[in-house]
Amino acid sequence: MRHDLIIAGIGGRGALTIGQVLAQAAISRYKHILWYPSYTTARRGAPADATIIFSDEEITSPLVFQAQTLVIVESSRLKPFEHRVKPGGWIFIETFGLKEKVERKDVSVIEIPGIEMAAKLGDTQVGNFILLGVYAAATKVISTELIREEIERRFQSNERMLLLNSKAFEEGLRLFESE
Repeated sequence: MRHDLIIAGIGGRGALTIGQVLAQAAISRYKHILWYPSYTTARRGAPADATIIFSDEEITSPLVFQAQTLVIVESSRLKPFEHRVKPGGWIFIETFGLKEKVERKDVSVIEIPGIEMAAKLGDTQVGNFILLGVYAAATKVISTELIREEIERRFQSNERMLLLNSKAFEEGLRLFESE
């Protein structure tokens, strides 16, 4: 079993954070996990993405030209990454600020109002965890329980962020299940 995922965004939107959460959560499920971040400059607003690979077999290279799944945390990153999904794959995209649509017909697209939903929870910064919830519910690549445990572990020292991120993740799960 192998699953490749690219999460694309900009600095400050949490693309790298949810990638790390997934990679850590996957440790007890897969034999080999790779989290490979890429960013232009370490600052808010700069392009940032991560390639995550979950595999039961050895990972020979961190380079993935086309992944099964693409999660777009910042809608402006759609066009640079749209071609990086395998035919038959998934694109999960944040709708806030979305000006263009996915042109491909050979992928499944799920548009998610993560930032809008996060605002209703009290903090637009947790929109990334809503996207994570939808991704987890749709793909079932990693159990939601493992992701919940990792969110708990990662944010245990910050009660406010633990509560917000957990609520956002659960909202994402419910959003997918209601579709």
